[in-house]
Amino acid sequence: MIQSFLVSMLLYCVLTLPIYGLLRFLWMRRRTVHKQRETVMLLFFCFCISIFSQTILPEYWFENGRIVLQLEPAFLRHNFTPFQTISLYMTQLHGPIAEIAFYNLAGNIILFIPFGFFIPLLWTNMRSMWKMLFVSLAIPLFIEGTQLFIGRSTDVDDILLNAIAIVMGYILYQIAQFLRKKVVTSGATLLK
Repeated sequence: MIQSFLVSMLLYCVLTLPIYGLLRFLWMRRRTVHKQRETVMLLFFCFCISIFSQTILPEYWFENGRIVLQLEPAFLRHNFTPFQTISLYMTQLHGPIAEIAFYNLAGNIILFIPFGFFIPLLWTNMRSMWKMLFVSLAIPLFIEGTQLFIGRSTDVDDILLNAIAIVMGYILYQIAQFLRKKVVTSGATLLK
């Protein structure tokens, strides 16, 4: 299950890297290039493509040489009741759907932590807590809202888990910044 997701994510990254490279080259032509920042930007781009390829693109397959999009699946489950899916999965962590429950809960958290870390790292104007709280709601709302129209299930609990994850990533960013300043300050004190 995870392997097929990873292969799919990698494929989308490989397919979009030339476009990213060209656009980034054109954007940075007359600007100072910072290799570390560009490396982090590339990693963030690959991360975004990976997440969006698994959440926003509709299901599709090839049939008779054509791409068929599944925009209206036969069975579609939406959940607009907070904590309904989370409660179900929590009770099933030792039940018959334990693997699905674990991957859903853990995946919705782990996969979104990098948004909270990378965004303030790359863009200084996004370092305030209020802006990151807005981002922590905006990204999951955009994804789940889009899923309403592309034949995927929408779940308010995914929004909650994703938002918590982005806030966790932002807290990790703040901790990393604090530790970096401590190390720099300690190093300066030792040199005196």
